[in-house]
Amino acid sequence: MNITDLNGKSIAIVGAHGREGKAMQEALSTYAPEAKITLRDRKDNAGYLENLHPFDVVIKAPGIPPYQELTKLKNTLTNATQIFFDSIPAEAVVIGVTGSKGKSTTASLIHTILAAAGKDALLVGNIGDPAIAHIAEVTESTIVVAELSSFQLMQLTKSPHIAVVTSFFPEHLDYHGSIDEYKNAKKAICTYQTKDDTVFFFEGSDGALDIASTSKGTKKSYAKSDATVEINDTKLIGDHNLLNIAGATSVARSLGIDDEIITEAVRSFTGLPHRLFNLGTHHDTLWIDDAISTTPDSTIAAIAATSPTTLIVGGKDRGLDFQALGLAIDNSSIKTIIAMGESGPHILKTITNSEISTHADKTMKEAIALAKDQKGTCLLSPASPSYDMYKSYEEKGGEFASLI
Repeated sequence: MNITDLNGKSIAIVGAHGREGKAMQEALSTYAPEAKITLRDRKDNAGYLENLHPFDVVIKAPGIPPYQELTKLKNTLTNATQIFFDSIPAEAVVIGVTGSKGKSTTASLIHTILAAAGKDALLVGNIGDPAIAHIAEVTESTIVVAELSSFQLMQLTKSPHIAVVTSFFPEHLDYHGSIDEYKNAKKAICTYQTKDDTVFFFEGSDGALDIASTSKGTKKSYAKSDATVEINDTKLIGDHNLLNIAGATSVARSLGIDDEIITEAVRSFTGLPHRLFNLGTHHDTLWIDDAISTTPDSTIAAIAATSPTTLIVGGKDRGLDFQALGLAIDNSSIKTIIAMGESGPHILKTITNSEISTHADKTMKEAIALAKDQKGTCLLSPASPSYDMYKSYEEKGGEFASLI
């Protein structure tokens, strides 16, 4: 549905006060000024999901779960990502990146490489500004790199020309209800691809393969060996980033970009805030902000990448299984665990190594004070969402840095 087709229609924006909801309002004021817009948000009214059926179009923000009231609106329900895809020139190439881990870094690497190659490249989606805010910037020659979460993929009926699936493991189950529903949401990144399209996926992930198998286009796997550099030649932390580099490299090569340009762009890439981000050495301690890690799997990877002596974990309890994380902690270099938030006690229960010092129910201020006394390397990697105590992982990571 092209955004100009919404002119004159009655539209409800559900989740209107969020970042994407506000961007949608602004875009409609420009491209569909005669649309009759109703704003719905739970901050204004607990019954914000009621009586949506009379509207011509209901635009759902990604943060709103798929409640039953919304699933009944199959013919009128859409989202801003779908409208963006339908509104930009058909000739513009769209690269969509998703995955339980690695999508932000992979998308950013792709954009960095494209820019280094002199391409008209635009990075949008879950990583930065909502895509809908950038319709005017997309021309026939633009390559759009869109990081797409499962939340944004749910209402899609159009897939990117090039899809990348970095990984798949249980996440956001409180939102989707089950791992199958979570995977089904992810599949939209390539389900609607044509035979002329391509999906790249990490060969070591059965879930990524399953998602990629729904594409009607070309399916290409990638592995660490596809990276043109060693991790020590980059500014990134952890061998797992070789997979992100490999995914970005595979996409760039498919677009005809030389390995020399790819290598130099990857070497210059500085990484992203809150994703194994090196905050430097202070108080005789190296501090690493990995607040983005909201699952046990991603925290396990962070531990392997950084060999910390102190680990700060915990956040919103989503009922995840922390047994594998506890085993990884038991067999790691960690000497001190500092737990906070709802899930903190559950994580501590999985640790059996008696030589590891554990501290429960700490605030971030208390955690930093404890970590300063331990010296060595302190890693913030919650293994849980942050919204029991914070608005977002960015806010959590920001407090971590400011207190240091």
